[in-house]
Amino acid sequence: MVSLDWSIVPAIIIFLLLIFVLNQLLFKPLQRVQAEREGRTSGLMNEAQAKMDHQLSLMNKYQATLKNARMEAYRRQEQLRNEAMKKRAEVLVKARTAGEQMIQDSRASILSQVETAKRQLDQEAQELARGITAAVLGRSVLDADST
Repeated sequence: MVSLDWSIVPAIIIFLLLIFVLNQLLFKPLQRVQAEREGRTSGLMNEAQAKMDHQLSLMNKYQATLKNARMEAYRRQEQLRNEAMKKRAEVLVKARTAGEQMIQDSRASILSQVETAKRQLDQEAQELARGITAAVLGRSVLDADST
């Protein structure tokens, strides 16, 4: 077994005094330096992470804004295309209507000319028939009608 004598008490006192002195002169300053270094490095890391997060949020906002601008441009382009198609359809309807009106006017004019030509041909045919009748009978058809 271990025997304890009074010489251990000064060793314990010296040991405790040495721990106190080493703690004050070496360990606390070393821990303070390490804590400061850790604070600086982790602080810089935290700051860098915060800046990265900020930059990432700015990039996301930029991409969202760009996407919205593209969508708006596509929507506007589609709207303009639809308006152009409506105007084109209106122009086509107007042109078709004008063309049909011209055709109807032309048909009416042709029918009028045909009727006029028929009347003229009837008159000319009657005059020719009278002339032929007068030549064959030797007298005028009007004279025969009166008798």
